Amino acid sequence: MLFLIFVISTTLELMVLIEVGGSIGTGNTILLIILTAFIGSYLLKQQGFSTLQKVQIATMEGKNPSFEMLEGVVIMVSGILLLTPGFITDSIGLLGLMPWSRAFFLKHFLEKNANKVFTATQRQKPQQNQKTMKSEKTIEGEFWEE
Repeated sequence: MLFLIFVISTTLELMVLIEVGGSIGTGNTILLIILTAFIGSYLLKQQGFSTLQKVQIATMEGKNPSFEMLEGVVIMVSGILLLTPGFITDSIGLLGLMPWSRAFFLKHFLEKNANKVFTATQRQKPQQNQKTMKSEKTIEGEFWEE
């Protein structure tokens, strides 16, 4: 499945690059790719620091910073997409760096998958507790060194 996604996305990127290059020229296409990389790196730095501040504030207030940490993961993936040359990956990467689209994506993803995550966690906890209880045997004794 991952191989298929890689092949299809690479083929689409090449098709778009060829079409854009044919329309505006090869040099302009390369300049546009470099420009999107610079804009993306600026937004990546800005949004990364903003999310880091959100995590620190949530931690200081005693709140769970898990949503902000998930935002950090989306920002990291968006940065990787922006480093990949191509207009489709740049568009998806820029969407991941926009706070409103990032929040929309994460809320939609969590609403759709929260039941699976919490159900799997509840099933695993009793098994983990039994394992830890078996391994938590205390052996008392004394030791002398002469």
